[in-house]
Amino acid sequence: MRSVRAVSLGDNTVYLLELDGTRVLIDPGPDFEGARDLLTESLRGTSPDVVIATHGHLDHAGLGAWWQEQGLPVALHPLDWPFATGEAPSEAEFAALKQLALASGAPPDVAASAAAAIESRRAWSVAARTAQRHPPAGRDRRWPTGLLYRPFLPRLALDDVDVGGLELLHLPGHTPGNAVVWVPSEGWLFSGDQLLPGITPTPALQGHHGHGPASDWRFRSFPAFLGALRSLQALQPTRCFPGHGEPFGDVVAVIEANLEQAEQRLNRAVGALRDAAGSSLYELAERLYPRAVRRRFWQILATVQGLIDVLEFRGLVAYEDGRWRLTQAASTSFS
Repeated sequence: MRSVRAVSLGDNTVYLLELDGTRVLIDPGPDFEGARDLLTESLRGTSPDVVIATHGHLDHAGLGAWWQEQGLPVALHPLDWPFATGEAPSEAEFAALKQLALASGAPPDVAASAAAAIESRRAWSVAARTAQRHPPAGRDRRWPTGLLYRPFLPRLALDDVDVGGLELLHLPGHTPGNAVVWVPSEGWLFSGDQLLPGITPTPALQGHHGHGPASDWRFRSFPAFLGALRSLQALQPTRCFPGHGEPFGDVVAVIEANLEQAEQRLNRAVGALRDAAGSSLYELAERLYPRAVRRRFWQILATVQGLIDVLEFRGLVAYEDGRWRLTQAASTSFS
């Protein structure tokens, strides 16, 4: 028998997948107050054989420590283990983000506000791993309370999981160790945060957690994310079970829409750089998102840096004297 049971945990959805007698829980789930009882009740006494985390973020892997205390191994790609063990984001990464704000060309007041936001995020990250009680719910009320993330060491890497009919595909982008679960016989894709209904994902500013060049702390997430989408497109999945929201069909159409929107944004960035004959990161953000960049500095800066990363990967931009400029290849490609 092959079946899927969806369990809503606040803004997240986890899935109990049964494949010919083997039960796999896809994502441990977020640790809000009452989440464990809700999950236990929803599974109706059915215990999974293994728990797979699509990636290491706290809303997906926050209950990993609890599952392992129940005697069930949690599998996570080793590149995301630093999230689970509490080593990431590191103090060095938060410091690098503050420096990025200062180096972006933002006005001093904007850069100072951005640095304060990073310090607040750092304090929140520490509290999530050390607090004894769940914090109050955030303003967006995505979960009944705030989330905790007790550190744990996953017992399994993805390569250690052996379930007939199931493939675990490492598709870095959303995080360095991001993965999806693929059931080829059914065309089922369990996408985590790689593919979501009604949402065009944006890149994140994040570190590579010691698995990249020593001279460069930052993981280039958006080029990898787009490559992951193309890999999923080639699979031709028929149904997607996302980590947020309801399952959906027309999966290839959703993938293609995401890729098309990314190309539109890239073309806009090229146009803005051509008009300005070079730009700092913040200046480009102002041209592309003039009404949002001050209100949502980090989201917009991450989006624009992601676009720059893709253009640089394609050889269309280069960084010179503190400014991004189009290369001759861009002039040829967009003439």
